[in-house]
Amino acid sequence: MRALDIDGWLERMRRATDLNTYSGQFNVLSSSGVVSSSRVWHVCEPERQIERMEALSGNPRIVYRQNAEVRSFLPAKRVVKITSRDMPRKFALPHGVDEGMLAAHYVAQLSGHEQLISRTADVLDLRPRDALRFGYRIWLDRESGLVLKWQTISAGGKVLEEAGFSRLALETPVGGAQIEAMMNDVVGYRVVRDARAVTTLHDHGWSLHVPVPGFVLLNCTQTSLVPDNADKAALAAAPLTPVQCVYSDGLATVSVFLEAYGEDQRAYEGQGMRLGATQTLSMRVAQNGWVTMVGEVPLLTLRRFASAIKHVEQ
Repeated sequence: MRALDIDGWLERMRRATDLNTYSGQFNVLSSSGVVSSSRVWHVCEPERQIERMEALSGNPRIVYRQNAEVRSFLPAKRVVKITSRDMPRKFALPHGVDEGMLAAHYVAQLSGHEQLISRTADVLDLRPRDALRFGYRIWLDRESGLVLKWQTISAGGKVLEEAGFSRLALETPVGGAQIEAMMNDVVGYRVVRDARAVTTLHDHGWSLHVPVPGFVLLNCTQTSLVPDNADKAALAAAPLTPVQCVYSDGLATVSVFLEAYGEDQRAYEGQGMRLGATQTLSMRVAQNGWVTMVGEVPLLTLRRFASAIKHVEQ
């Protein structure tokens, strides 16, 4: 295992998620003190992966995922939102990022093993080679390869966020068929579908040549929320969200949301915010554009993305 390179470790993590059935309680703790907890059931079958995640803190929420489809149940609003999963999974090499790219920007080192929730875990350090990304410390279950816990670490060694299981079993209390039945039980809920259309920044009068080495464009979309039974006229009339482009270096992800600038946004010019490892930055760009960027990267990285957005004559 010490001979594995960074791509080998990520492949081990991906296969562990794809091939194991498990359940447990998953917690996220940010450096700001915010804690969130979820109960997770994850079932792997030959033709599908299906899971149920129930929030145990904050607003009531149950999220189901079957392969690429995601259904979010919001009991307080009696709404179900249906969308497709287009964000890369944590520690899974996303489509579009070439194997070998990660080694140019991160160093992987196996630093020993520890006991964690009564399981033996191998401890893996992923250290960045520059100041444009964070590092990670990951605890992997030696038996299954599942990620038991991870920490996102700043350049100064500060733990920005910690996430992991407080309980884990390599089984679930229900099977995939029961989870599917729960997922399909929308009686009493208003169903809203996230209608997603592929687009490009150029189509909307902007360009963005990736300013940070290692990051590549995964997708660029625009969405509208419409009733699940909407006809073509309703689809055409539905308000559109800002254009969203997702970039990744294989570990870190940056989402860029672009829309036309409005005077009501002036008060938020240059506003940044950090919650744990997630940075957010909003500002005016490209003459008449307004960008909001979200990513688990240093603020410097977001500023570089913002400075690279240009206006394109159409």
